Amino acid sequence: MEETVRNILIKLPLILLFCFASFLVAFCTWQLFQGNLEAAFSTFPFLLILYLFVIRRRS
Repeated sequence: MEETVRNILIKLPLILLFCFASFLVAFCTWQLFQGNLEAAFSTFPFLLILYLFVIRRRS
C-alpha cells in the first residue's frame, strides 16, 4: 500500500506535465483552425520551456 502511494507521487509531476502539454497542443491546434495565428504561436515559448525541462532532466 505504501509503495503504491509512493509510485503515484513519483509519477504525479509527469502526469501533470503531460496534461499541460496536451492542453497547449490542443489549444494551439484549435486556434490554428480558427485562423488566429497570434494565439496559436503564443504557446510556442511554453512548449519550448517544457521541451528544455524534459531534456535537462533526462541528461
